[in-house]
Amino acid sequence: MVQQTLRRESQLLVQLRETLETEQVEERRRVDELLAGLDELFTIVVVGEFNAGKSSLINALFGAKLRVEGPIPVDDRISILRHGDTATMKRRSDFVVEQSYPVEFLRNITLVDTPGTNSIVQRHQEVTEDFVPRADLVLFVTSIDRPLSESERRFLEYIRKWGKKVVFVINKTDTKSPEEVGQVVDYVKINTRALFGFDPVIFPVSAKLALETKLGTSPPREWTRSNFEALEDYIFKVLSEKERVRIKLQAPLDTILSLATQQFSLIESRRQLLAADRQRIDAITSQLAQASSDLSSNFQQFTMRIDNLMMDLERRGVDFIDRYLRIGHLMLLRNPLRFREEFDRQVFMGWHGSIDSTIQESVDWLVRENMKLWHSTVEAFHRQVEADTRDPVLIGKVGREFAYNREEVYSRIRVETERRLNTYDLGVESRRIIDDAMRGVFHSVGLGAGALGLGYLFTSAVSSMALDVTGLTAATMLLVTSFLILPYKRSKAKTSFSARIEELRKQIGEALARESSLEIERMIRAINGAFEPYERFYTTESARIERFAGRLHAAETEAHELTAAVARL
Repeated sequence: MVQQTLRRESQLLVQLRETLETEQVEERRRVDELLAGLDELFTIVVVGEFNAGKSSLINALFGAKLRVEGPIPVDDRISILRHGDTATMKRRSDFVVEQSYPVEFLRNITLVDTPGTNSIVQRHQEVTEDFVPRADLVLFVTSIDRPLSESERRFLEYIRKWGKKVVFVINKTDTKSPEEVGQVVDYVKINTRALFGFDPVIFPVSAKLALETKLGTSPPREWTRSNFEALEDYIFKVLSEKERVRIKLQAPLDTILSLATQQFSLIESRRQLLAADRQRIDAITSQLAQASSDLSSNFQQFTMRIDNLMMDLERRGVDFIDRYLRIGHLMLLRNPLRFREEFDRQVFMGWHGSIDSTIQESVDWLVRENMKLWHSTVEAFHRQVEADTRDPVLIGKVGREFAYNREEVYSRIRVETERRLNTYDLGVESRRIIDDAMRGVFHSVGLGAGALGLGYLFTSAVSSMALDVTGLTAATMLLVTSFLILPYKRSKAKTSFSARIEELRKQIGEALARESSLEIERMIRAINGAFEPYERFYTTESARIERFAGRLHAAETEAHELTAAVARL
């Protein structure tokens, strides 16, 4: 049963390591250490602030002064204490040494002595924290003079983050009365329960008295006053081989569950950010849809102005025909060239300039609105995301690679936007839109496309048509010989002219609406295109996070099942 549980834990740790992201170097290293620790002896890590009495505690367990003691930090290395026939020391790394002692209880237990925390040497704290995840049991040594100081509470939070079993040793009780010792024990119990949510195992001891009685420098009665026997009974008897196996099997599972909790917190932070991203994407889509509707609606002002110009043209053309298609203007009617010139002068006087300037104005308006829409959309977007992309706390919460990838997408959007806007020439863009629009309009109304302008081509087309509808060129003699035919021709000419202008008004209105819609759609599509990397990032990261969450949930479920199996051992 034990071997089967070990195999399952080993497989679970391998799977968890592969589940963790590449950038999570520390977490993956911890998992590797847990894997390596499965095959090692039961490991007790002794931690505490400097001058709390860690070394004297270990010496009291050994019954000999094998560890250096002192009132100031004396060692900046992790010391792994194992059994050996002779006292030896081997350096394993810059901050880890392995020492062997001919101490019997080390045959079944590995003891780890760590540098004191809360030292002015920050590296002492770091190397101690580095070894905590490898512990099967943590002996937390605190001095009765300053139990559960603020720095100790912070360090306990770190230990509990890794789900480690903690046993408290309150040292130097020989300096206090029994009543004071009892008060300190109660203080540690109450605060540990309140701060960390568990009932602690506490041993108040005097390591100094225990060692002195073992060495024979203090009378045997001091052994009782040291209270050290209870601690030794716990380590060497209560922690029987069976119990040590259970704790050793449970320790990595507690770490896995603690690690899973941390990772789910990271996942939730990313989900919250991506939810905000989704809201921004939806907001941009909604804003652009509204902008498209507003632009189309506002462009109608120019369509109406052109429509009014066409109506005014119709009015002037009908008035001209009514005034000049009469016998009193026979000389003008008999000269088609003069008739055409007079028609152009009176009917089209200033008209082609007005319609061309209106077209130019409408296009300039479109271009300006396009620029404004680019600026307002992109700038609003970057104002919203700038704070969280620059927040180091946020990067710590969601993972550096995720945050940087996200910021890279934002930067890409900004760079692409600036590139587009910097190359956006108002005149060139206006000319392009006019050319595109005019081709569409000319095609719709059956005119030859060119760069002459809408007004000029309409002047040519309508004046030619106006002359044709009179039929004068082919019927001059008939007009001269018959006064009755002239009113009929005049009425027919006005009706035909009005019908033709009405047809042109409809065609031009439809063409301008169609071409402006195409241009507005192109503008909106270009802005949306700038945000496509953002949409792709959201989609890709959302899928990746959910895969990560799924694998992590499976690992957590397996850890809970193994915890139940260990409890049944």
